[in-house]
Amino acid sequence: MNPTFSSNDIVLVNRLAYIFKQPKVGEIIACRDPRDKKIVIKRITKIENTSYFVQGDNKNSSTDSRVFGTIRQRDIIGKVFTV
Repeated sequence: MNPTFSSNDIVLVNRLAYIFKQPKVGEIIACRDPRDKKIVIKRITKIENTSYFVQGDNKNSSTDSRVFGTIRQRDIIGKVFTV
């Protein structure tokens, strides 16, 4: 699968998106990598209790939950969209 965003895209992060609702499978989020706390953009592919399994759209060259495990809701910064 090709990446959803290209290097020239401008993306915005809605930090308020998940104050009153829970993230859903299929949504693209900005979150912190649990290993080094860097901000990454990933798609939620699975939700178990309060843990989120996230993957990059370019699965062949993406560092995601297959490498660093699930993330917690407090690691989610917000919902990502393009302008």
